[in-house]
Amino acid sequence: MFGFKRRKFNNRGVLDLSGSKRGSLLGITCAGKHDGGGAQVHAVMSALLFSRATKVPYFHSPFRSVPHGDQPEAFANRWEAAFNLGLGSPGLPEGVPVITGETFNNGYRGAPAIVAEPHFHGFAEGKLDLYATLADEFRARLALPRRTFATATIAVHVRRGDIVGDPAYAMRLTGNDIVLRNIQRVQRDHPRHRVVIFSEGVEADFQPLAGICEFELYSDVFATISGLIEADCLIMAKSSLSYVAGLLSRGSVYYEPFWHGPLPSWRVLPKAR
Repeated sequence: MFGFKRRKFNNRGVLDLSGSKRGSLLGITCAGKHDGGGAQVHAVMSALLFSRATKVPYFHSPFRSVPHGDQPEAFANRWEAAFNLGLGSPGLPEGVPVITGETFNNGYRGAPAIVAEPHFHGFAEGKLDLYATLADEFRARLALPRRTFATATIAVHVRRGDIVGDPAYAMRLTGNDIVLRNIQRVQRDHPRHRVVIFSEGVEADFQPLAGICEFELYSDVFATISGLIEADCLIMAKSSLSYVAGLLSRGSVYYEPFWHGPLPSWRVLPKAR
């Protein structure tokens, strides 16, 4: 099985705010991503973290298109409504220049502009502890299906679906043997918790997990992420959806090494080999 290295984000979202340059910056926005909903939510969270840390105003650009739905534009609207990341923030004002971070850092001296980047992970990865200070604010915005569990629960997110059988996504796949090892590790800390697998497929795909786990397969994605957030304990997948759930969880979070780094409070699982 493959290991996973932290990604270097090429300083995307790291703006030079020294000296007179700051006067040329009206604010920032997060726009231009076209991948999954979890990745787009995480991108906007990174922009909000940048804004709070630097006091640079944030202007909200709504999600335009999210794949994996029958109608990507309508699906984007559902993600926008579910996370409400634009709550309390203005939209882009008319007539204001919108430039890239590279243009700004390379000596932009025009009228005060808004920097638009697809994410601000280059900045956020150096200040991951700040996500914890924003968690209550992010949670207060949520409009996800309400989930509760009658007994203490370990939620295990297992990425399957579009990555199965695709060599390009081989590093994103966690095999059942590693999932089982991770569950057994977490059960040492939480021996009385039930275990629920959140994934896609059929139970027969998850041998030898079927004997020790319950399954929630092919649920609505918003019900799934709500379940991951509300569980007493979360075992993450190598997935932006998992990462967002980890940022919003109040429970114990177990992190499988991924290209985004772990928060200081998360417990890091052994790397797959």
